[in-house]
Amino acid sequence: MSLDERLVRHHHRQVDRAISGAFARLAAQPRTRSVFGELLDVARRRGRRLLDAPCADGRHPGVEALVRLAGAADRHRRRSFTWAGSAASWHRTVHDLAQHLVGRYPVPAFLGGAWSADDDRAGDAQRRWFVEHAGGRPFRSLDLPFAMTRRMEHLFLRTPAHIGVLPALRRAELLGLGAAPDFAEAILAARPALDMDHGDFWRTAWRFLIANAAAIDRLQIAPIIDFLHGIRHERIEVETPAGIEWRPPPAPAFSLEGRTVRSVLRLMEEWHRDLGRGSGRLEWTPSGLRPMRLEVPSETPEVPPTQWELVELTSAELLRAEGAALKHCVASYARSCASGRSRIWSLRRRRDGPPSPVLTIEVDPTRKAIVQVRGLYNRAPMGRSWHIVQTWAGREQLRLSV
Repeated sequence: MSLDERLVRHHHRQVDRAISGAFARLAAQPRTRSVFGELLDVARRRGRRLLDAPCADGRHPGVEALVRLAGAADRHRRRSFTWAGSAASWHRTVHDLAQHLVGRYPVPAFLGGAWSADDDRAGDAQRRWFVEHAGGRPFRSLDLPFAMTRRMEHLFLRTPAHIGVLPALRRAELLGLGAAPDFAEAILAARPALDMDHGDFWRTAWRFLIANAAAIDRLQIAPIIDFLHGIRHERIEVETPAGIEWRPPPAPAFSLEGRTVRSVLRLMEEWHRDLGRGSGRLEWTPSGLRPMRLEVPSETPEVPPTQWELVELTSAELLRAEGAALKHCVASYARSCASGRSRIWSLRRRRDGPPSPVLTIEVDPTRKAIVQVRGLYNRAPMGRSWHIVQTWAGREQLRLSV
């Protein structure tokens, strides 16, 4: 049996397990279980590519989308067996099936991602938006995390199909406020940019950043957003003689009113210096993933080769040093690493002196995926360093979700 045949068989087994698991989870919901069975049958006959989606964490995104569509059966306008089918990608097939089931009016393709979103508050909201907009309500009239203008709505509904629902929402807000496309992309590179809570504060933050765009280096944008989120909205874990205590955010009422870019950058630098000190001497055991080292010969014989090494960071002290070197907030991940929720790796380059950090990599052990890769000032990876990370991910069988 060839490798390709083995991979196909393996995927089929994963799909079968995901389907069995879905039926088991719905055992106490007979109506939803029955509708799920109908949808699965229709997908097998008329939307086969929906089942081609790659499995992750024992679940299949196409199967999970069918479960969620079955859960919305009371909002269905049409029966599944009247669907004409789709030969498009699994993402588009999910959208087309959802459009058929609940849609009175056409919904943009990117909104189909709502049915693949997690089963949490944000995912539930996205699916509610899909149903209500497909029913004819203007998108800006829905229960959104921020006030949407007509221009924002216009930009949002024209989002390219490959962009997720929440990034599309934030992107439309930024462009609607006057951000240049590249400036909006720089903001979206920061993880807290997708924080859909605290809408009023973030609106003031976007206005501040856009008004001062000419004075802000693009590489400083993500660190500024990390800083604002950290001091206003993130609770802090602190080691005390009595154990770990959760304390309120350092400055939950922090405001940008009357501040200059220079003052914000100064406060940000102070915050980065202090970041992670509450984690003390916290250490954790290695994850079991293998480090990687390689040597790249120089093009000039008299210049020594470049040494690259990818190593795991296993203490709060190492995270602080990494964050100080690359000017980002990885030091705040100490508790997450100690609990096993995250693993942090550092790609380092050595020429003449000691190795210098180039990229910081966050691995989600549960998903077996690389979920974040950032360089100096949260710069996106590129070139040889990014190729090395991709090579390592392939060797360690990690998905790239960045």
